[in-house]
Amino acid sequence: MKLLALVLLLSALFSLTHMELVEHFHNSRCSEFFIKSPKQKHVITPTVLKGNQYKRICQRWENEYRFATLYDTKNRIPVYSAYKYNGKDPPSQGNEEWKNEPQLESRSYNEDMKKITDAEMDEYYNQAVNRDYIKYTRGHVFPCGYAADQDQADSTFTFTNVAPQTEHSNSEWAKKVEEKMKNEIINRCRPNHNNPTYIVTGVVPGNKWIPIKRKINNVYNTINKGVNIPSYYWTAFCCVLDNVNISKAYLSLQNPSDDKTYELTEMSVDRLNVQLTRLYEQEFSVFSKLCLT
Repeated sequence: MKLLALVLLLSALFSLTHMELVEHFHNSRCSEFFIKSPKQKHVITPTVLKGNQYKRICQRWENEYRFATLYDTKNRIPVYSAYKYNGKDPPSQGNEEWKNEPQLESRSYNEDMKKITDAEMDEYYNQAVNRDYIKYTRGHVFPCGYAADQDQADSTFTFTNVAPQTEHSNSEWAKKVEEKMKNEIINRCRPNHNNPTYIVTGVVPGNKWIPIKRKINNVYNTINKGVNIPSYYWTAFCCVLDNVNISKAYLSLQNPSDDKTYELTEMSVDRLNVQLTRLYEQEFSVFSKLCLT
């Protein structure tokens, strides 16, 4: 009986965190993180880029789905994460225990998100690992400061939810976008549990990379195009208050060769869609035809 109890306890401990690769966002278990059509008939998701490198992930932690991510296994960075803000903030900024996603390497692997050992890092070819981030800050896409509680804040510390930023760019983004946008959402949208604000935050790949090393056939190889350093960070929010759509978007140009280079533009979601269509080189929309102003 004691052995059985121990097995059950360990099973529970190792099953707290899950990621789930899905075929579609709109009918998945994480569809709640995407805005619905005006008559609540269907979920509206951002554009899913074309190509086998893009994987839809329902991010799960402590037996609940916490947010959704479109992940780029070629560039080893997210395209975007979708989440919602209900006006509540977590008691702290999250437990910085960094985790990886086994199923991005093989669908036969366990679904559980996990903190991997140094030896296991060589097995994780399709995503960044802890040792890859040396000179760059891990820039959250879904920021832990927007989480509703401690568990959701902890769930944001996964390599599928971060991309390289310089320390200066990370600080400027946090101050001039994350903090400013949150205050704007609180004042204009008055979010709550029953009427949250929907947010999508993403990055655009750049032309510079962090080289990485992986062991292939028992030989260490340097992959020069390892983790892509984004050229842009972007975000947009949309809420409905008194039957009126309220929205705004931000686009930040980042030049990693100069730690002090940082250009930020505030814009409508419609203009962001135009910019992202140009930058991704394919038609792109964040909230489809909703919240364009």
